[in-house]
Amino acid sequence: MAKVAKLVLVSLMTRVVVEDSATDEQILGEARPKFIEKVNTELGENLEEIYDDTECPYGSLLGDRA
Repeated sequence: MAKVAKLVLVSLMTRVVVEDSATDEQILGEARPKFIEKVNTELGENLEEIYDDTECPYGSLLGDRA
């Protein structure tokens, strides 16, 4: 079978409860473990689209052959 390059688009959203003075970094720190859990358990539910990579087809990047 021939290999092809694909671009996989997922969209993640989660709810966190933080102090109203929380910085973006603090908010992301609270969200990070929830995102990791979603990636590990619900990735298919968050799939938006799979595209053919026409800009960098398989074989055009050094890492493709590894």
